[in-house]
Amino acid sequence: MLIDFAFGGSDFPTKCDDVIKNVGHIEISIEFLFEKIHSFVRNTETPDTVYYVNENRPLSIREFTSFLKEKYLSKLNEISFRDCVSGFFRIYQRNNYNHKRPLDIASREKWEAVRKRLLKMFNRYWTIAQLEDQRTIAQKKSKDISGTFNSGAVKKLTKPQLLKTDAVLLELSEEINSIKEALKRNVTDIKSIINERNLELKNEKDKLVEIKSNLQIQLNRIESNLANGKIRNSKSFQTVQTFFPEIDSEKLLEVESFHKGITNILKKQLKEEQSVLIEAISSAKADIEKVDAELLKIVDSKEDAVNLLERLIELDRLQNDINQQKLYWTLNTESLAEIKALKQTINSELITSLLAIESSLNIGMKEVIELIYSKDSITPAISFSTTDYKFDHGDDRGTGKGFANMIALDITFLNETALPALIHDSLLFKNMDTPAIERLVSIYKKSSKQIFISIDEITKYSKETQSTLSTSMFIKLDKDRLAFNNKWKTKTSDS
Repeated sequence: MLIDFAFGGSDFPTKCDDVIKNVGHIEISIEFLFEKIHSFVRNTETPDTVYYVNENRPLSIREFTSFLKEKYLSKLNEISFRDCVSGFFRIYQRNNYNHKRPLDIASREKWEAVRKRLLKMFNRYWTIAQLEDQRTIAQKKSKDISGTFNSGAVKKLTKPQLLKTDAVLLELSEEINSIKEALKRNVTDIKSIINERNLELKNEKDKLVEIKSNLQIQLNRIESNLANGKIRNSKSFQTVQTFFPEIDSEKLLEVESFHKGITNILKKQLKEEQSVLIEAISSAKADIEKVDAELLKIVDSKEDAVNLLERLIELDRLQNDINQQKLYWTLNTESLAEIKALKQTINSELITSLLAIESSLNIGMKEVIELIYSKDSITPAISFSTTDYKFDHGDDRGTGKGFANMIALDITFLNETALPALIHDSLLFKNMDTPAIERLVSIYKKSSKQIFISIDEITKYSKETQSTLSTSMFIKLDKDRLAFNNKWKTKTSDS
């Protein structure tokens, strides 16, 4: 955990608080050898600050990890230093050693976060990032267009309305051109155009009045049918019996009841037709009022030319409105199509990139497992889908083999990406057989990158393995060599 703390990790003060409780806060000195030795000091009491000894100044933890990224990773790599290493510092207290979900930094981490980190580690994220930036811009543009529609500044056309706009614009253009030509000629021509417009409006009103009249006749008929639905009783037929005594009044009542039954059946339909007709008459009245208002404008106009100019301005406004509606319809359609195309391109690029990463990891893990065990060993396989990933151990599902498969995955990342270091705690080796661990130590030894391991009972391994471990060892702990010169595993007398 202190090594993780030295690499900018934040877990030690909280997940090893028993240490701080029993020995107090710890100050560690850290040295990194790059082009020269860079010395730092970090204290668990002030974990957000790291003191840079070389420059005699404090750094924020962000500045410190940025320094580590600059030295360990390529400047072109988009991943942060901690994002890069955190998942591969597998330590008991950090609880990130689930061999069924080895790519999760935290328990059940979201696939989107895992995928993004994975793409960055293999330097395949920049293309997708550019496409996502383009999609963000397109979505912003689409949102602005929708805002324009919602505000009422521009009316949103439907597809059927759009198809009619060309014909409407043609009519407007013809009338505008006609008025412009009239304005170039004399007043007589202007009067003729105004008279023509007046005649058009009168004809339109006559048609509307006729429609309203026909609708009113239909309404009167329906209301009459609805009103004449009363059933007569036997007394109502006394007059008839006076002249025709042989007529049975009860029979007459039955006939009248039959007629009333038919009326009741049709009553609902008649009322529905009544409502439709009332609404249609109201609409016709409104249209007539609009025509009357326009006729009144023409009649009240003292100057025919002024009236003509007002009409020209109105037509020009209508023409501009329709053109703007068409423009925004086109912009909206193009924006939605662009978003859809970018989504498809992003998905395609994701699939291509993940398949390439999947292949690289599976080939690498196979090579490592065959070195640890044999060429006949069952090798793990990782696969990526659109919603998650799966780490398949095959039919060899023992705990020891599960951890070995995860270690093989880590070593493949170490070999195939910019990952600069690994930390493997002793719990990863607990269930692995001795020969497998010996071969694994040999693999560790050949790596040019930094690998930190904690391992127990080294005397049970071969002399070669013991020699490798002893040569590489920087700290040895046992019952006489305590990590913090203190032991608190047993209760104190006052506890």
